[in-house]
Amino acid sequence: MWRKWKRYFKFYMQYLLMEKPKGLDFTMRDTSMMERSKGLYHGYSKTAETHLREIFNTVRYTGEEKLLDIGCGKGVVLKVAAEYPFAEVAGIEIDERLVKIAANNFRILGMAERIHCQNVNATEFDGYGDYNVFFLFNPFSDLVVEKVIEKLLAVSEKTVITVIYHNPLYMNIFRQKSKVTELEKLYDKTKGYDTCIFTMQPKECE
Repeated sequence: MWRKWKRYFKFYMQYLLMEKPKGLDFTMRDTSMMERSKGLYHGYSKTAETHLREIFNTVRYTGEEKLLDIGCGKGVVLKVAAEYPFAEVAGIEIDERLVKIAANNFRILGMAERIHCQNVNATEFDGYGDYNVFFLFNPFSDLVVEKVIEKLLAVSEKTVITVIYHNPLYMNIFRQKSKVTELEKLYDKTKGYDTCIFTMQPKECE
C-alpha cells in the first residue's frame, strides 16, 4: 500500500510541475474505460519512464524494428520509444478521448511526425502485420487477450515477432496458445510489476 501511495504522489507531482504547465498529460491515471466496459478494457495507467528505458535498452536494433503499443492510452510508451531507433512507432487505443490527449501531447512536443496513434479496437485492428515488436501493459481482460493473441499469431507465421508484456497477468494464455521463447524478464521497481519480453510462434513450431 505504501508503494502505491508513494507512486501516486510522485506521479502527481510530475504532472503538476512538469507536464501541466506545458499543456501535457502523460501521467494522470484514467480508469473510465474500465468502468464503461465493466472490466473488459482496463483503462490507462502510466509506466515509469525509467522502466521503459530499461525495457527498450534490451532491444537489439537493426533498423527494421517497428513498434506497436496495443492500448497506448495517453502515449507515454510511444514518447519514450521514439527516443530509440525504431523504424516506426505507433499505438492503437479504443478510447477516443485518450487518443486525443496523446495526439495533443505529441503535437506540443513536436513528435507528431514521428508517432502515429489510432483510435481502434484491438480486436478489430487489421494492421498488426505492419509491425514486429508489440507492447502491452495489461490493457484488457483475458477474453480480449485471447483474441489479440490470435492476431499476433497470424503475424508470427510470416516473421519473428517480439512481445513486451508489462504486468503479465495472462502470460499463461500466451503459453497455451503459442510457442513462447523468453528473452528477458525485468522488474518495475516503481510499480512492483514484472515485464516479460519474448518471441512467439505458432504451436506447431514446437
